[in-house]
Amino acid sequence: MHTLLSAIVYLAVSVLVGCLFGLVPFFLGRYRYRPNMGRWGFIWCGVAGPFLLPFLVMLGFVVGILVSEQDSRPPREPQPVAYPRPAPRRVAEPIAQGGLTLTCLAGPLRGQSYPIGAAGLMFGRDTDCHVRFPSQSTGISRHHCAVRWQQGVPVLVDLNSAYGTYLGDGKQLPPNYPTPVGPGSRFYLGGPANLFQITV
Repeated sequence: MHTLLSAIVYLAVSVLVGCLFGLVPFFLGRYRYRPNMGRWGFIWCGVAGPFLLPFLVMLGFVVGILVSEQDSRPPREPQPVAYPRPAPRRVAEPIAQGGLTLTCLAGPLRGQSYPIGAAGLMFGRDTDCHVRFPSQSTGISRHHCAVRWQQGVPVLVDLNSAYGTYLGDGKQLPPNYPTPVGPGSRFYLGGPANLFQITV
């Protein structure tokens, strides 16, 4: 009886110690936008506790999180989100260049506004982008998409991004195909978490 109780106490304490080690990859994964890898690191550190290996498991997951290009699972196909939509307005007439503004409604750039000048706007993680996302942003390509002017009409163009560019209703834009947009138009990059709207 004493031996069984000792074994149970040892197992509980070793799993607890392993879980404490697992907090390191768990929080690092959240910070580095690798939440799945962080969760798996936490679980495997707990499992490795009774075998006295949680430190090595933790170290392996920390290295994996730091050097990996993406999370342990590929991003799921984004699901359209039912945002309140303004009344549709067709872009029938040319709009004065410089009279439109782009506003970020959701994502790391939320609240920021960008005037759409004659040169248009390029979105992405690279340093030459007008709308530049943080370098560790998931779901955003280096050169993701652009808003340009075509015969006086603003158009949205996906630049063959890895994660796609979507209109507010969830329709994915074909790569390198200009799609007319205008005041009130909403679109998102990679997923609804990176939402933008064009306003006058």
